Amino acid sequence: MKKLELLTKLGKTPTFNNKRVRELIGKDSAYTWLVVYRLKREKLITEIEKNKYTVHDDPILVASNLTWPSYISCWAALRHHGFTEQLPTTIHVVTTRSRKRREITFGNAKIIFIRTKPSSFFGFEKIQRNGLDVFMAEPEKALVDSVLFRRVSFSEVADMTKRNFNTIDADKMISHLLKLENGALAKRFGFLFEGLGVKCHEKLKKYIGGGYVRLDHARPATGKKDDRWMVIDNVGLR
Repeated sequence: MKKLELLTKLGKTPTFNNKRVRELIGKDSAYTWLVVYRLKREKLITEIEKNKYTVHDDPILVASNLTWPSYISCWAALRHHGFTEQLPTTIHVVTTRSRKRREITFGNAKIIFIRTKPSSFFGFEKIQRNGLDVFMAEPEKALVDSVLFRRVSFSEVADMTKRNFNTIDADKMISHLLKLENGALAKRFGFLFEGLGVKCHEKLKKYIGGGYVRLDHARPATGKKDDRWMVIDNVGLR
């Protein structure tokens, strides 16, 4: 098989391994290793991690296909949905699988894998990127994940939510909160939503017990206490 033909076939998937190359060229493992070595040396393919390669240079495309099942969330997803103009240098991949390497570097991007429990693994969709499949968090889940996994400050998430509220499905977000059964998360977003005119206290009230939580976990516990939602407004939303 000619080199160009091989690269074209390899490019039909975001990532590939030695087994895939061996299937395409119809040779033994030793010859396959030599072919892969030469392609790497000529910089026609990039080694992402052990026995995982790509001909593509899009870090989001690559990140979405390194572990199965998984989806892209947090900053990269927020950027994809137009919630921020900030170009993410870190791509967060949510998965239910454990990995020996939780962080890898690809090009100028850092890819970080976040392991979550199966019950929290939802709220994503399949999109096309450069003609290939990528699993991306839906807008509502990207906002929730950003706070759940503490990858974006709540003040930034609140600002993005307010600026894009006309495109956000509030009922879907509330459904996500109920499914996650996370009291701190429900309090924070419930307080935010009610300030935006969404009636959600009745739906979320079973999660309002316990102590007060800071809206932004990274900021000091200073600010007005809200007894209705049991939050400390250290962001200044109201």
